[in-house]
Amino acid sequence: MKGQNIPSLLLCLLSICATTWEKETVAGLFAKDVTLPCPFPPGDDEVIYWKKEDNDVHSYYYGRDYLESQHLDYRNRTHLFHENIPHGNASLKLSNLTLTDEGLYLCYVGTQQTKTEVEVELHVRDQLSKAKGDSVSITCGYSSDTLHREGVSVVWILNRNSVISVLATFNGTSHSYQPRVQINQSDYSLLLRDLTANDSGEYLCNISSPHYTKLTVRTLQVEHSDNTWIVVTAVIVVLVVIVLPVIGVYVYVKRESGLL
Repeated sequence: MKGQNIPSLLLCLLSICATTWEKETVAGLFAKDVTLPCPFPPGDDEVIYWKKEDNDVHSYYYGRDYLESQHLDYRNRTHLFHENIPHGNASLKLSNLTLTDEGLYLCYVGTQQTKTEVEVELHVRDQLSKAKGDSVSITCGYSSDTLHREGVSVVWILNRNSVISVLATFNGTSHSYQPRVQINQSDYSLLLRDLTANDSGEYLCNISSPHYTKLTVRTLQVEHSDNTWIVVTAVIVVLVVIVLPVIGVYVYVKRESGLL
C-alpha cells in the first residue's frame, strides 16, 4: 500500500463510508479456540482491524500483522489466516476462550475497491463437568485491571434447585463458609475440593467496587464416578479368595473318595 493512501483508508474504516455490512453470531466453548468470521469482497492493499468496544484486538496492513497497540487480554491469542486474505477472508482465530471474551467484535476491512464492516457477537458456552471426589477451579470473569481497583469485593454464590447459598467472599481477605471451598486471591476463581453430587448447580461470581460490577454465571455438573474397575476387581478377589479354594477342596475330596 502506498503511504499516501493510508489516511483516507483509515478515515473510511472509522466512519460511515463502509459499503458492506454484515452481522454474525458465534458460539465458542470455554478454554477452546473459536474463529470469528469476516468475509469481504477481495481487493488490493487490504487493511484489517478487529476491535472489541474500545480495545484493539488485531491489526493488519502492509501485508503483515501490527500488534503494538493490541490489548493485553489478547496477547498471543489471535491469529489471521494470511493465506486466505487475498481471497476475501479476514476471519480471526481467538484461542483459549475466557468468559470475558464474550461480546460484540467489529471487523473493519478496507481495500482500494471496497470498504466492509462485519459485526460478530461471541457467546462463550460453559461446559464444566467433573466426577465425584475430584477438585475444580471455577473461573470468575474480570477485566485485566480489576485487580488494581480499590474497594473490590467478591462473592461466590451457589444456586442449586432455586436454593441460594453463599460459599465464599473476598473483601481484602478471603472468607469461606464451607471447609472445601477457597477463593484464589490472584484471579478470584473458586477452588472446590472433594466434589459431591450436591455440588452440581449454577455458580455465580459477583465482583463489585464503587464504580464497577461484573456478574459471571457458570454451571457445574458432578457426574458419578465410573466404578466398573472396582466391580471387576471385586469379582476377581472373590474368585481367588473364595471360589478357587472351594473348587480345590471339592476336587481333593472327590479324588480321596475315588470318585475322580
